[in-house]
Amino acid sequence: MRKAGKERLLDILLNFRTVKALDIALEKSSTYQEALRQQDRVYERLEKAGLSKEQTMIVERVISAVTHCGAIYGKVAYRLGMQDGVRLIRELKKIK
Repeated sequence: MRKAGKERLLDILLNFRTVKALDIALEKSSTYQEALRQQDRVYERLEKAGLSKEQTMIVERVISAVTHCGAIYGKVAYRLGMQDGVRLIRELKKIK
């Protein structure tokens, strides 16, 4: 398979695993569910803090930027791990 075909296959697998399979895994994860509850509690505190509309908007933008950065980091790390896995399989086949 050519490199472009391998990259496309990797992208398809990446999208499936980071959307559908991830949603299922997160739903089953008690650690993640507890993190969501903690997040809800913190957001409630933020709402009660009495910030102005402008201050609230700034905080929301910061949270969005941090969340986006973390999501991109996770996607890049997952892709790198998948590439390492594919490379490892190829090397193991050469050893046999």
